Amino acid sequence: MTDHLRDTLDKTLGGTYSFERELTAGGMSRLFLAEEKNLGRKVVVKVLSEQMSGAMKRERFQREIQVSARLQHPHIVPLLSSGEVDGLPYFVMPFIEGESLKEHLAKKGELPIEDAVRLLTQVASALAYAHKNGVVHRDIKPDNILLSEDIAVVTDFGIAKAVSAAKTQPGGMALTSDGSTLGTPAYMAPEQVVADPSIDHRADIYSFGVVAYEMLTNTPLFVARGQQALMAAHAVKIPDPIQGRRPAVPAQLARLVMQCLEKQRADRPQTAQEIMRKLATWDESGDLLPTVSNPAITPVTPSVTAPALPPAPAQRKWLIPLIIAIVVLAAAGAFYFYSMQHRAKDLNSVAVLPFKNLSGNKADEYFSDGMRDELANALTRLAGVRLASRTSTYSFKNRDMLVAQIGKELNVDAIVEGSVTRQGGRVIVDASLVNVADDKTIWNQRYERAATDLFAIQEEVASAIVENLKPALMGDTAVTSIAQKSRGTENMQAYDLYLQGKFLLNKRGADNLRQSITIFNQAISKDSGFARAYAALATSSALLPEYTDSPPSDVTDRGRAAALRALQIDPNLSEANAALGLMNVHSWNFEEAGNRYRAAISQDPDNATAQQWYGEYLFHTGRVDSAVIRLTMAQQLDPFAPIIPTALGHALDMKRDYNKSIAVLKDGISRYPDIGISHTELGKAYLFAGRNDLAVKELEKANQLDPELAIRKGELGYVYGKVGRRDDALKILRSLEERTSRENVSAVAVAYIYLGLGDYEKAISALQIAVQVHDIALVTSLNPIADPAFDPIRKDPRFQQILRRMNLLR
Repeated sequence: MTDHLRDTLDKTLGGTYSFERELTAGGMSRLFLAEEKNLGRKVVVKVLSEQMSGAMKRERFQREIQVSARLQHPHIVPLLSSGEVDGLPYFVMPFIEGESLKEHLAKKGELPIEDAVRLLTQVASALAYAHKNGVVHRDIKPDNILLSEDIAVVTDFGIAKAVSAAKTQPGGMALTSDGSTLGTPAYMAPEQVVADPSIDHRADIYSFGVVAYEMLTNTPLFVARGQQALMAAHAVKIPDPIQGRRPAVPAQLARLVMQCLEKQRADRPQTAQEIMRKLATWDESGDLLPTVSNPAITPVTPSVTAPALPPAPAQRKWLIPLIIAIVVLAAAGAFYFYSMQHRAKDLNSVAVLPFKNLSGNKADEYFSDGMRDELANALTRLAGVRLASRTSTYSFKNRDMLVAQIGKELNVDAIVEGSVTRQGGRVIVDASLVNVADDKTIWNQRYERAATDLFAIQEEVASAIVENLKPALMGDTAVTSIAQKSRGTENMQAYDLYLQGKFLLNKRGADNLRQSITIFNQAISKDSGFARAYAALATSSALLPEYTDSPPSDVTDRGRAAALRALQIDPNLSEANAALGLMNVHSWNFEEAGNRYRAAISQDPDNATAQQWYGEYLFHTGRVDSAVIRLTMAQQLDPFAPIIPTALGHALDMKRDYNKSIAVLKDGISRYPDIGISHTELGKAYLFAGRNDLAVKELEKANQLDPELAIRKGELGYVYGKVGRRDDALKILRSLEERTSRENVSAVAVAYIYLGLGDYEKAISALQIAVQVHDIALVTSLNPIADPAFDPIRKDPRFQQILRRMNLLR
């Protein structure tokens, strides 16, 4: 029998996707595994089933597309693109290699406590983000949690409810007009069972508790004959204590899970963020203790409130009518839920473009950029608004493009654009909010103030923009207090210096980083309580050794002290923990690095830099598949970031997936052609794939871009040696050895050339020197534990000892 839909997909989308097979059939949609041809990656194409193309089903499916497009989070399966084929809507999402939590539990049984806590933390993080953006999933269950290595991602927002659209609009179509139940009976919250129209995010917290109970015991919360009886159990039955089914579950963890299962919403944890914070501080001893060692902060053990005791039978008389109602509804087969009709599209996602500097002075560029960054930073603190990342928006700086085109590429609903003019003692700010859909200006305003009133200007601009985004927000947060909190100082001079330093930090490069360190110290001298200046100083200090062969000897110590001081002032600064993570990688203290990165991500899941660095930490420690997933998530958070494709390409090389690595690296270089390490990674991918001429070309380009870095010369010498150009490789080797007599030259660069020449004895000797002097290039420019370049010496006991000294092997 001919499959009309499959034939149509091949015919209509075959130029973009190569369809391999159908993953599932039945229900409201059909899922197909395909390969995206230009990027060489696996994707899933989800199409509304032809049998379900009625208006109500179509609207629900379109809602799934809209909701999925809004949610960009490392633990939520993202939407890549969408469209229509033969009148049927479809969307594309990444193919997650692995299995569902349901499949995993069926094969493995209950999870080890530590694994369960880690995965539950990730799911809670996804829910916290969704709830912040006004979305309640309403169908959290093991089927909708996908596992790949040590990472969980939540999928299927097909019946999600937007909190901001809780009431059906007049004349709107009810999405449940067929009388079907939204959700899965085995995981439904009591308020879902009784069709409470005021359902909110705490329904997901109950379902989360059911999933946690099942993960820890491998038994369902309730067992009943028939769906209606199962739903009635969720409404009225008190679950068995989790420790009765698995005594090894620590008491505090058991209390947290049982609290999630409370019948009354007010008795549960009130936010997924609260759950995530408790789970993120997990310790194997069974206590909920800080996992991040911070000598500058006195650890405090958070208390976990025990769940309320279930009411006595005499106190539950109110439940009798409820039980009768459920039985009657079950007999009639008519559970009619309130409509979840999605109202007219709100402005839920925004990109704040770099403000134009109209001062006529290039030196004021930092000021206009800082205005943009501080406005964006204030807006990130507001619930219900998703902001495009900084690096993605800056990729459009000074580019002559229509707002609609920029909005489409950034996948946002609205654009904020503006200009800054600073003349004498006055500042003029022009700002506009533009709707991407129709390219119309929703709001624009000019502000002129004395330069000393910059803070007031920022708050006024932020307030005006938020007022126009108000329909998308979950509440009326005070914009002024948020702007002050995000800014972190009331000292105008300190703030001005901070903006100058951030401008240089974001440009990277050894000279820029050195200057930024000086300027951040000046900012701190103006305000010793400026936490963000300390965090930025820590970040510059952590990065500097990656951009020069001769960093100051105490740069890491000073950076670590700055990060700890930042956290002492503000314990929730994600940037400070991320900087500490990078410094711990440089110090080969990988366990602490992982703790710091996880803390940074817990504090700010949208921190693409923390996600990227954590992905790099994963491939350094040999978890290559997990690294690829994490770096893919970082790229989804910040699709125009210049360095993330380089890190992802490196991870794909470690995975021996060279063709995919080449595609990713070429795409990144097409946008940012002047980053030396990107050409290095592309050249190595070409080499490993057997394309020698292209490999040499890319490594030579990398050396042109980074002419002073010894490691770049070593990498080129390695490639020369591998392709048979021994004389060229030896010439570079001699030049490096000559430099060694008068300056600090990376021993790793020398080892690399010997590897290319096949002189493995001298390569190992050079690596032993590199370990002895703690050469940072061992973790900044290559990956000893998985890099294909080390395959010829990988089993040598001396190389194994090198890995042990780096804390990469036990």
